[in-house]
Amino acid sequence: MTVVDTGLAAEYAAIYAYSAAAVHLDGDPRWIAEELESEHRSRRDALLDYYDEHGLEAAPSLAGYDIEPIADAAAAQELLLGIEQHVTATWRAGVVTTEPHERELCLRMYGDSAVALARWRIAVGQSAADPWPGRPA
Repeated sequence: MTVVDTGLAAEYAAIYAYSAAAVHLDGDPRWIAEELESEHRSRRDALLDYYDEHGLEAAPSLAGYDIEPIADAAAAQELLLGIEQHVTATWRAGVVTTEPHERELCLRMYGDSAVALARWRIAVGQSAADPWPGRPA
């Protein structure tokens, strides 16, 4: 499994989580969640294009992903915060690859996911300040 495969799996999981969680939100968090889900879909599509351009076969998304039951808006916000942290950590880990095309892709995805993480933190009332987004605690 390559770093791009791992990143694609994280993007698939994020799309699934946003689809499940956004219905529990309203107001600004709902609007931001819908935008971020769209961004994850765009990143997924860019990754699928990368596979096509390099003659590689992408793994399909799973039929479902293991997420905690979502009882309310607070649980939805917490789930999506965890998802954004995971996606950012996944892309951050990928930048160590020595393959130039993969590294370039991971750096771009890491930057995009770090911005998404900051946007979600702000949407749920947290500080976006983090000098190393995706760094394990």
